Amino acid sequence: MVNQNLSFFFLFLPLLIQINLPLSTLFVAADVVVDTCKQIAAGDPELDYSICVYLFNSSPGSHKADLKGLAIISIGFTLQNAQHVLDNIDKLIKREPGNTYKKKCLSTCKENYDDAVSDIRDANKAIELGRISDARTELSASFDVADTCEDCFTDGNIQSPLTKDDDYYTSVARVPLAIAALLDK
Repeated sequence: MVNQNLSFFFLFLPLLIQINLPLSTLFVAADVVVDTCKQIAAGDPELDYSICVYLFNSSPGSHKADLKGLAIISIGFTLQNAQHVLDNIDKLIKREPGNTYKKKCLSTCKENYDDAVSDIRDANKAIELGRISDARTELSASFDVADTCEDCFTDGNIQSPLTKDDDYYTSVARVPLAIAALLDK
């Protein structure tokens, strides 16, 4: 299989040279995800490179996207994840009996994630309109939601049922925030 691919490449190499198509254009699209994830992970030691690559590899259009496109794609993943956490919170609230401190924390988390969803949507619009600074502000506001949620449970000295969801949300939300910072340079 590798030999066939190489044969195909070398068969068309003279044609590419004749029409002055730079060879780098053949490889750029495949590397945009890896290069972007490497760059943003290098700038943020808490950003998980493997999560970044995994997210983009699960979106077919990401390898053809530019940096703005990657920002929009990653914002979409962050929005989906926030909505997933909201669904889990709703289920936990329904199962929690009475008016407990845990239920109060879940309700607080729900309000905060609702706000985060709004912020994420606003960030997406801002990126599309080229208002990168506004997008960064909205993404920063949505980023802290998981820590705020966890703090409520910690303050009440009880185990959060959302720790796994909150941690993953934070990992995903780091990606568009870091990409927006690159766009703002």
